[in-house]
Amino acid sequence: MKAKMTIDNLSIPYERITMVGGRLSTDPAGHHFDLSFRINVKPRTFSKLSGTDIDCPVLQWNERIEWFRYDDLTQQWVFVDEVDKDMYAFKPTSNTFKIWHSYRYVMATDETNSPPAALKAMKSDEDARKWIAEHGFSWNLAIRDVPAMGITGGSGGGGGDSLVTGNTRRRVIYFDLGFSGHAQRVRLVQILETFRGQLTICHLIRGDIQKATVDHPQNLARWRFELATGAR
Repeated sequence: MKAKMTIDNLSIPYERITMVGGRLSTDPAGHHFDLSFRINVKPRTFSKLSGTDIDCPVLQWNERIEWFRYDDLTQQWVFVDEVDKDMYAFKPTSNTFKIWHSYRYVMATDETNSPPAALKAMKSDEDARKWIAEHGFSWNLAIRDVPAMGITGGSGGGGGDSLVTGNTRRRVIYFDLGFSGHAQRVRLVQILETFRGQLTICHLIRGDIQKATVDHPQNLARWRFELATGAR
């Protein structure tokens, strides 16, 4: 029987969230955040005849990306459309997922995980996987995402081309992150808004936040005020 992997302690540590960019019109604005979790592998049960594979859950990185434009005539924000994708299924080899896709096992050899000497000696992901499949191990891993939006113009991204281009637009991403076969999920919402080439909202909320809350005019006005004044 193959070794079995499970995931627990799924979280987005608040202290690792940082706001980036936005000081210049050419500087995309957004956030850095880490999806952190602990990996547990139980060793295979029928000696080396079981092989070196590990029954590994699939990373699920679901994003619903909503786009808004500003109507000058009515002076109102108008919903345009949305893109809804599992970004890992869409492009598993992207830089965002590289540590999970290509280095998940060799990261167990990092000193912060207190690996035994035999595991610490492994230099490749394949060798580390073989050792862990035979002996089992638990270690910590984090996937860093850097969702950002250009302040002017429009750009492509993991979810496809921007549905609204120009220097006035709002993008809202609803993240739903986790692993197949595991009930625990992490949810958060990022709101980025520009108005005539100025960043007006750059806000990230952890939790299962409803669309009505995100779209409420009072909340949007408060997030604009917070960015403009530095109030948090």
